[in-house]
Parts: sequence; C-alpha cells; structure tokens
Amino acid sequence: MTSVTHEILDAKLETIETRMDGRLHSIEEKLDTKFAQFESNIHKGTAETIKWVVGTAIAMGAIGITIMTFVLNNAIPKAPAAQPAPIVIQVPSAPPTPVHQK
Repeated sequence: MTSVTHEILDAKLETIETRMDGRLHSIEEKLDTKFAQFESNIHKGTAETIKWVVGTAIAMGAIGITIMTFVLNNAIPKAPAAQPAPIVIQVPSAPPTPVHQK
C-alpha cells in the first residue's frame, strides 16, 4: 500500500470540491429555470381563469336580463287596446218623387 501524503489528499479533495461546485451550480441553474417556467405557468393559468370567470359572469348577466325582460313582458296579460268608435256614415234618403195627377 502506498501512503497518501497530505498534498495528494488536498489535491484530490480540491478536485472533488471543484467538480461538486460545478454540479451544484448546474443544478441551481436547472432549478431556477424550472421554477421560472412553473411561475410563468401559474400566471398564465390565473389569467385564463380570470378571463373565463369574467366572461361567464357577463354571459350570465346577459341571459338573466333577457329572461327577466321576457318574463316581465309576457307574465302580465295585456289589456285589450281600446277600439276606436266605429265611423258611421249616414246617407240621406232620396227625396220622395212627386206623384203627377192628371
């Protein structure tokens, strides 16, 4: 067996430390990228949800107003419209024809 000197051990440990630092750095970059993507997806989903909720609320409001208008216009029977008095035209009768006596 060969004995390991202090300098060799330090050199190997420094090499391992350098490699581990590189790996940790790449892992941190990957995590940062993934979290940024995740946050972007959350914001996109929130925006989509808000659009759908607002659109649904507007549609429900329009449908509600339409139904209320229809019900209020057709629920109460309408009074028959007063018919105007009929126009009566009287034609004078023809004057009696004189009778000639001879």
